[in-house]
Amino acid sequence: MRPLPAFLPLLILASCAGHVADFVGARANIVAPELTRFGLNDRQMLCVSERLGGALTPRQIRLLTRSASTVRQGYYEPERLTIRDFMHVASSMSDSAIGLAVVRAAANCDATPELIAQREATPPVEAAAAPAARATAWLNLGAATTGQRIAVDASSIEQDATLRRGWFRLTDPGAGAPSGISYQLSIDCRARTIAATARRVQDAAGNVTDHRDFSADDSRPNPVENGTVMEIAFLSVCT
Repeated sequence: MRPLPAFLPLLILASCAGHVADFVGARANIVAPELTRFGLNDRQMLCVSERLGGALTPRQIRLLTRSASTVRQGYYEPERLTIRDFMHVASSMSDSAIGLAVVRAAANCDATPELIAQREATPPVEAAAAPAARATAWLNLGAATTGQRIAVDASSIEQDATLRRGWFRLTDPGAGAPSGISYQLSIDCRARTIAATARRVQDAAGNVTDHRDFSADDSRPNPVENGTVMEIAFLSVCT
């Protein structure tokens, strides 16, 4: 057998260097620079990157980082990049596990668009005008055994102790697209219950044309049933 050229092992090692580095170094370091570019402060960046490093494989993190690195202008605020843009990138990827990991990391690190917007808001000097509708970032979570699908507006997720809140919408089996109806769900991760607290209707442009808050009787929590879209919603924000 003829010996391999002396330079061939070096070429092979060089071609794999990036992937080897992913496994040898901390996974969080792969995505950390992009999180900073998308507006997270140091504390949020460290928290989100560490959670993504624990939830995703090096390859998944590398794919997410590459997709995010191509974005130069905000989708929602053209003059800057925000975590909402990063969530949009993640939710647009074919691997839904990446989008779910980003949603969970942001919720657990106080880095959701809702919380960041609250911190950036300045106290009004005069009577405040009605708040402008926030852009939605729908993330498909998957389908139940019945074929019914569920999605969450990633920009709406809030957390408080063991509770998670957000707007969810359903797509019935065989339907080509979801309806304009969505529900605000309050999910108790410790008790494993879900309560619908509000309902809204949006037009094709995302404008809310009807909104109704449910009464205490109508919003009583119900146990999460296995194999349903409610279980998918529970797992997406509580695990």
